[in-house]
Amino acid sequence: MDLGIRGRRALILGGSRGIGRAVAGVLAAEGAEVAVCARKEWAAKRVASDAAQACGVRTAGYRIDAWDEDSAVALVNRITGDFGAIDLLFGVARRPVLEDRQRLSWKERLDDGFLRFRATTETLLLGMRDRRWGRVLWMVPWAVRGTSVERQLHSVTGAALSAWLEAVAAELAEDNVAMNVLKPAPVSRTAGRSCGCGETGTGSRDPADGDSLSVSRVAAVAALLLSDPAGALSGRIVELG
Repeated sequence: MDLGIRGRRALILGGSRGIGRAVAGVLAAEGAEVAVCARKEWAAKRVASDAAQACGVRTAGYRIDAWDEDSAVALVNRITGDFGAIDLLFGVARRPVLEDRQRLSWKERLDDGFLRFRATTETLLLGMRDRRWGRVLWMVPWAVRGTSVERQLHSVTGAALSAWLEAVAAELAEDNVAMNVLKPAPVSRTAGRSCGCGETGTGSRDPADGDSLSVSRVAAVAALLLSDPAGALSGRIVELG
């Protein structure tokens, strides 16, 4: 299937591993130019380099401090300056890793966990609206690890993000800007690891049983929601199980 995104520019937040990496590979295979952001710059650059070599598209890798709203917005602005106007935004709304949990209070995690998603998205929306084309997809994975409070905070953050995207999507639908949320069931680390362009990636957890999703399946659905035909689908929470 032709997703109709050849030559479009994509920004992947959380693209160094797992589903983020897989989505970067699928979009590159469809001819999109891809900028990959991750906590570790070398990892982002490696994914970008692999996609460029395998698919022959322009790519770049950047380090992002996902819990610093101001620096995240500054980075997005820098990327648009370096890379060009962004047409596709895919982000993984992960819960904070161990070092983040040690330095952030629960209130900071809740506030920043939502505000950083909103701020980075809003930074790109005006340009998408002006060009009358844009696709935004945030993935909210299951919180399968951490304390009970951390899992609850993750759920609340995901709910706030979903509600905000649904409200904003209604305002942008006429401008051909589609905004959706993807909520996949737990993903296998081993099943269906192909990510496009011959690359492979890992999932978010070990499969507990035969019902776990594969990375490639989730990435394929994410790519479809970022495609040109997906303009008719906006403001939805897509649950994949």
